[in-house]
Amino acid sequence: MPKATMAHEVSGDTKSLLNPTVQAAGPPPIPDYKKRFSFLLRCVSTAALGSLMLGYDQGIISGALVPIEEHFQLTEFEAEMMTSSITFTSIIGSFIAGSFADFFGRKVALLVASVIFFLGSLGMGLAPNYAALITWRCISGIGVGMGLVICPMYCAELAPRSLRGTLTSFNEMFINIGIPLAYLANLLLSGISQDDWRYMLMSGAIPAAGLFVAACALPESPRWLMKNRHPERAETIVRQLIHPSETPETVQRVTKRILSDIDRDMQTAALRDSMRDLSRQNSFFGSMSKEVASWLDVFRRNKKVALIGMSFAIFQQAIGTDAVLLYSVHTLTSFGVSNQTALITTLCMGLSKLVFTMMASSLVDHPSIGRRKPLLIGATGCICGLCIVAISTSFAFSSSSAAGFIIGYVVFMSSFGFSYGPLCWLILAELFKGQSRSKALSLGSVLNRLASFAVTAVYLSCVRWFTLPGTYIGFAVIALFALSFSATCIPELAGRRLGSAAHSARSMSLASRNISNLSKLSTDSPSKGAHQLA
Repeated sequence: MPKATMAHEVSGDTKSLLNPTVQAAGPPPIPDYKKRFSFLLRCVSTAALGSLMLGYDQGIISGALVPIEEHFQLTEFEAEMMTSSITFTSIIGSFIAGSFADFFGRKVALLVASVIFFLGSLGMGLAPNYAALITWRCISGIGVGMGLVICPMYCAELAPRSLRGTLTSFNEMFINIGIPLAYLANLLLSGISQDDWRYMLMSGAIPAAGLFVAACALPESPRWLMKNRHPERAETIVRQLIHPSETPETVQRVTKRILSDIDRDMQTAALRDSMRDLSRQNSFFGSMSKEVASWLDVFRRNKKVALIGMSFAIFQQAIGTDAVLLYSVHTLTSFGVSNQTALITTLCMGLSKLVFTMMASSLVDHPSIGRRKPLLIGATGCICGLCIVAISTSFAFSSSSAAGFIIGYVVFMSSFGFSYGPLCWLILAELFKGQSRSKALSLGSVLNRLASFAVTAVYLSCVRWFTLPGTYIGFAVIALFALSFSATCIPELAGRRLGSAAHSARSMSLASRNISNLSKLSTDSPSKGAHQLA
């Protein structure tokens, strides 16, 4: 390229770089309007019931594990496999959830997930032997994995931008509601019969049935409707987000602007052209493979954003979260704490995690707080909690060491509820653009569940090999790496359009290239470069 031409192009780009107004130019903001909170809360709460299933199972198996071990005379390996099997098959559910929700819709996917978990819960409670028990746990895992992906996806796509952080955090909040509910069920059902664990496991059918009934009245995601050429239905749902007290002119203006924003995010102009061609084809699988963004698109569109999102999903579980949740009663009783005290401790853990998740959810949309501050504060607290557990368990059992152990668990779970818990899925939903979002959330959930399985499948063995303090020191070291990663790689996404992180990353790359070209031009011909910039 001739130098003069390059100078001209650099000049134009440099003006946008030096002028923040030009650089930040984008779609006009959505006009201020009153939200219809009753409709929003009903939709988001219903969808979040899918996440409650995961929390409920985590809490139930924690209390049921010890009596199941005694009933079936399980070895350490069998106990690990039984506990972690639901985590492993949730990977399958997470993997298929994105494509399933893309093709059949978010609502249908939620209904299917609830049916699978309902059947799995009943099957576990009625299992005649160990093989049947682990089989039904594997079936339940598919429903859990689907719910874990679909819930944050639906909430992020329905929520207004100003409330997206709070409403998407309902996903983690309902996981945390499910955990203490299950712990409470464990307390109430413990000792009612010799097979009390069966009633504990079958009680999981209750939230699954509740999700199915509530989801029948749930509207479809407007973004999915726009993507699948149903703009009239999408407009009807968007209008329901606006408070009836607004004037017809305001409703019309806001609806048009929201639909325009959705249209831009989903890139419907390009999709319509491909869908016209696909509509002439009768092949179900051929259409599906072309309509839905490929798995490679998650990385192809922006490698840096994809690596950040996937790594963050792994770190959320690599710090030992599910090991603490699933094995809390087992670990406490093996240290010397009584079974009743252990059950009460787990209830306190679940309630504190819920309280701190609600605190985080109320703060993340505040302009001066955003996502990063709660994330970094909570990540630091996780390290402190793990260190307290490691130090306390390094001493022989006593009232003081047991108290320190319990305090460490509560600090860890509270800090997790304030940071990684609610923010992991919110950040993943915000990082990726519309066409890739469902796939990215599926892939993130798959890696998250893989990390959880890797930890929970060897937790008891690690405690035997490295001792209890050594295991938690290892978790603390991983948590330190997670904190460093979060501090250096996770961007602030509060108030930004869904998927804007990828655009920002490309803009930053363009800016870097322009600055490099500018420096080169100035070096080659200082006076000429200055003249062109002027």
